[in-house]
Amino acid sequence: MTLTINIPDAVANDMVNGICAATNYDAGSGKTKPQWAKEQIIKTMKSMAVSGQARSTVTATKATLDAAAIT
Repeated sequence: MTLTINIPDAVANDMVNGICAATNYDAGSGKTKPQWAKEQIIKTMKSMAVSGQARSTVTATKATLDAAAIT
């Protein structure tokens, strides 16, 4: 799967600066702000996927345990 995000040039700088500010951009990292922002977006997407998978597992486990006839 390929995911492409188009950010209009008119707001691209504000978008990158906002992401960098929200994620504590480290100028000493050796990465440009756009590189840093891209990495942060990828990190956030992966974290969301892990959270969703964990939630699905918990929901399935809860359903199994709720159905158990424990007395």
